[in-house]
Amino acid sequence: MNNADVHPHNAQIPHHAAHSIPTAPDLLIVGGGIVGLWCALKASRLGLETVLVDKGRIGQGASGGFLGALMPHQPVSWTDIKAFQLDALMSLETEAEWLKSETGIDCAYLRCGRLIPTQTQKKYAERLAWQAAAKQNWPTHSPTGAPIAWNILNDTPDPGWLSSKLAPLGCEFDTMSARINPRRLIEALRKVADATVGIFEMSPVTDLGDGTCVTLANGTKLTPGRVILTAGYQSFELLQPVTGKVLGRGVKGQAALLQPRNPIDPAAPILYRGGVYVIAHESGRIAVGSTSETEFENPFEPTAKLDDIIERATQLCPALEQAEIIERWAGVRPNAVGRQPIIGALPEVPRIVVASGGFKISFGIAHKMADAALGFITGETPSLPVNFKVETHYSRVK
Repeated sequence: MNNADVHPHNAQIPHHAAHSIPTAPDLLIVGGGIVGLWCALKASRLGLETVLVDKGRIGQGASGGFLGALMPHQPVSWTDIKAFQLDALMSLETEAEWLKSETGIDCAYLRCGRLIPTQTQKKYAERLAWQAAAKQNWPTHSPTGAPIAWNILNDTPDPGWLSSKLAPLGCEFDTMSARINPRRLIEALRKVADATVGIFEMSPVTDLGDGTCVTLANGTKLTPGRVILTAGYQSFELLQPVTGKVLGRGVKGQAALLQPRNPIDPAAPILYRGGVYVIAHESGRIAVGSTSETEFENPFEPTAKLDDIIERATQLCPALEQAEIIERWAGVRPNAVGRQPIIGALPEVPRIVVASGGFKISFGIAHKMADAALGFITGETPSLPVNFKVETHYSRVK
């Protein structure tokens, strides 16, 4: 198996026993997904004695997939949310390079761009407006000097990658979009955080209390200085007894990792059409996804809905014809009320800071979510989009 496809569960990283958990750290992080690991790294940079607990294995939830698409919002109708994401997508490029130099783990970050087929005159006119808005709202270059633009192409650059049948009016090519290997990113974050942060797996939290005393399933009582809750969709279950509100839900997603019959260019642009993603990775494999299911029986079991995604992806990308399915994946992503992330101290118990609900954009903004969460811990007032704030989410709960 290529190292790029090793799941973080299987990585050879030290495992801490539950009985050795420091009971009174400066900071307790609940949840070991992408946001929790970034919080751990950022907390260690601040010199905080930090403990991270996870109910299962690090990176086993929604962060354990393999899509890794880092795609910007449409550049039209510019908002503070789009500005926040833009800043995150720009800075992640340098963060990934730092992780590589620090750990020796290549997260396979690549600003590969994204192709979107154009099928109607209405869409063509719409994307002319997107092109103009990108010139106004996007930088002209990435931190490493790569040109950034929204280009309109009259045909597909490679009919073997993007089907010309599905792009009768050509396609759009944004050079902002990038991809990363999610499992390698988790592995790198875990490795660098593990040097200074106590990371404890198989240690589920059953009661947050008011943040002064947090109870684990085995009865262990922790008395941290502050708490950051970033336990994916399970954050909402833990928050309900504290806030009396249902602040979000889990949405199931499914994806597949395929080995094409013929070699593909691992730097090929992301393909996107109607909720279907096709992403070439450095391993020579292609990831496709994804579903968004609000009703499901088994959250971690791939179903026939994934077969439909694979079929649609193959129609979009001829390189997938007769490809071998290497892995099917299913997981549950956190979807906060209003779909946007929820970040901030809880009014009822300000010792607890929540940072969850990134839904489909978490990998691109997790490091900035962590910065904001740590800002609340250190007494700063982070600059956040209005729709990310706790009070905004509260106002949307009926």
